[in-house]
Amino acid sequence: MKVALVGNPNVGKTALINALTGGNFTVGNFPGVTVEKKEGKARIDGKEVIFVDLPGIYSLQPKSIDEKVARDFLVKEKPDLIVNVLNASNLERNLYLTLELTDFGVPMIVVLNMVDIARNRGIRIKSEKLSEILGVPVIETVASKGVGIDRLKEEILKGGKVPKKLGNTFEEKVKIAEEIANKVIEKFESKVTVCELLDEVFMDKHLGIPIFLSLMWMVFVFTYNVAQPIVDLLDFTFSVLADRVSSYGGVVFDLLGNGVISGVGSVLVFLPNIAFLFIALSILELSGYMPRAVYLMDSIMSKFGLNGRAIIPLIMGFGCNVPAVMATRSIEDDKIRLTTVLITPFISCSARLPIYVLFVSALFRNGSAVIMGLYIFGLAVALISALIFRKTLFRGEAEYILELPPYILPNVKDVLLLTWNRVKHFLEKAGTVIVAMAVIIWFITSYPSKNIEESFAGMIGKAVQPLFAPMGWDYGLVLALIMGFVAKEVVVETIGLMNIDVSHLDTFKALAFMVFTLLYVPCLATISAIRGEAGFKWAVFSVVYSFTVAYIFAFLITEVGYWLA
Repeated sequence: MKVALVGNPNVGKTALINALTGGNFTVGNFPGVTVEKKEGKARIDGKEVIFVDLPGIYSLQPKSIDEKVARDFLVKEKPDLIVNVLNASNLERNLYLTLELTDFGVPMIVVLNMVDIARNRGIRIKSEKLSEILGVPVIETVASKGVGIDRLKEEILKGGKVPKKLGNTFEEKVKIAEEIANKVIEKFESKVTVCELLDEVFMDKHLGIPIFLSLMWMVFVFTYNVAQPIVDLLDFTFSVLADRVSSYGGVVFDLLGNGVISGVGSVLVFLPNIAFLFIALSILELSGYMPRAVYLMDSIMSKFGLNGRAIIPLIMGFGCNVPAVMATRSIEDDKIRLTTVLITPFISCSARLPIYVLFVSALFRNGSAVIMGLYIFGLAVALISALIFRKTLFRGEAEYILELPPYILPNVKDVLLLTWNRVKHFLEKAGTVIVAMAVIIWFITSYPSKNIEESFAGMIGKAVQPLFAPMGWDYGLVLALIMGFVAKEVVVETIGLMNIDVSHLDTFKALAFMVFTLLYVPCLATISAIRGEAGFKWAVFSVVYSFTVAYIFAFLITEVGYWLA
């Protein structure tokens, strides 16, 4: 049995699919397009049910790629059942999509999620009346707390009901949605809610942005300082293990010890930093605060020719640039979408974090401040690039209406599941790309001579090094940059395998190197994503533009360092 979950953004579909499947879902792409698809499996009374979580959309009119994907799935895949998830505290807006879904003639169940928040806001929904009007079962849930899930499972087994077809045109559906809302919504006097009190503070025009920056500062302090003892322990463990294995002698054990274990270990030691970063971002996202941050920054973003929908991919980019580039598909305006695709690689992804941690641990006293500064600098370069693109390549206006979800206390299980699914991407690369690169780097550093300078690695680094002579980087660091083209984690891996002691660098050379790795050519997976979203021409443009920007800034930082020395 195949069940499609459909609903507006921020209605709690992720929490619902977690509750229905126990977190047993996979993340992939819809066939032929790079739009993220969550597909979960569950057994309900012995029957296997496959849940497909469609992108959050406001309409099935194919203006954005997300809307086209959702519509195509419903038309071509023909699910056995549609579970339409609505935010009970914003029923009228959600109902328009419900009325569009009635056109498909597919059995449906309506889920009124977040009914607890609706009640706190003085809103009560007559669910039986709504069920009578639509002709389908209506289930009240609080997915984040597991409320109503058992009853929903029972209705899913029953297969739902084919809804009544209500309205033919856009105007008719909008009017009917308003009429239904008036019939089924009861409003009563409510006390001032915690959400309203929080918004008074978090959304204040004077306090909002300083609070946002303070929270981001706390995230980076948490990510860097709290993880450090675990990082040190992992570093010691991998170092001892690599030495022990390589001590057995022979090519095979040398490859395993000095190649695979040492190379992969040099990246995995930073797993705690990445995990803590994702935990913090997951809490901010699931709590409902992140859309507030988007709203606060919207007026600033509009000055750079972007709108609110462009902010979401940029925030996602702090985790990984690949899904961030894919997330631009929800942007309706093609010019803003292309601009966002091209600037997203400047956002510092988690793969760059190990590079920063390696250098700041060895050379800088206040590591958290340096790392946060790099993240802000990457965002600034992205926004300035957006302004340039919107004034030259992609001229046009930027408009956007943003709906703010209610605040909720994140469920620990949901936070851990979201964190795990993001960390898993890092671990999968460690088990595939990074292992392969460890073998390649071991080979080119071991042959035709064990002497690094006379090895293939030394030859490659020395051949390219003159290009970076103004920055004063040796051939080992240059080789690390070349290898980082495959995956940014490999930069640290290369530095580790070549036994480069970064503590011997002066601070300006180190800072220039970190800025270069922040801005230069996107990793291979990101370039592939850009090619899929924007085409080959813009993928090439992205490579050339980002390398040029990175080189200019690294050169300027080095020159300033020489001038101050």
